[in-house]
Amino acid sequence: MTTNRGRKDVIRDRMNATGESYNVAARNLKAMKDMGATREAARVQRWVPAESFDVPCPCGGTCEPGEKCDRCHARHRHVKRYPGSTTEVEIWADRYECTGCSSSYTLTVQLTGRPWGVAETVVVGGAAEPVVRARVLPGVIHPLLRPETEAAATGGE
Repeated sequence: MTTNRGRKDVIRDRMNATGESYNVAARNLKAMKDMGATREAARVQRWVPAESFDVPCPCGGTCEPGEKCDRCHARHRHVKRYPGSTTEVEIWADRYECTGCSSSYTLTVQLTGRPWGVAETVVVGGAAEPVVRARVLPGVIHPLLRPETEAAATGGE
């Protein structure tokens, strides 16, 4: 684990090399660190469903085989994946749609080592109670949370 002093030294080295302010240098170093996680999260979320059941699902092989529809007896196909929680960053929701009618269902899955964001404990309120908040990685679409924007990260500058 990097010490706080070591982290500050790395940030100051980047400041000297690039001419960036301390906050900008720290944010850019963090973005570089998160880049691999961002790329993986976008890959986990964005894929095109298979056209037939004869080929493996392009989601990465973590989905369930499609169940038979109770209404029309056709099979359900895995069509979409999106973050499935507002605080648990390794929880994803897999959506399945029927190939014969408008029926659909969603399963919640845990993809260990494939987070859609970063969970952070922050202190909120006058009672100073710690609360877990998730920050969505750039490029990931969350149905309930918005990704952190540059203006929000800089305090609206």
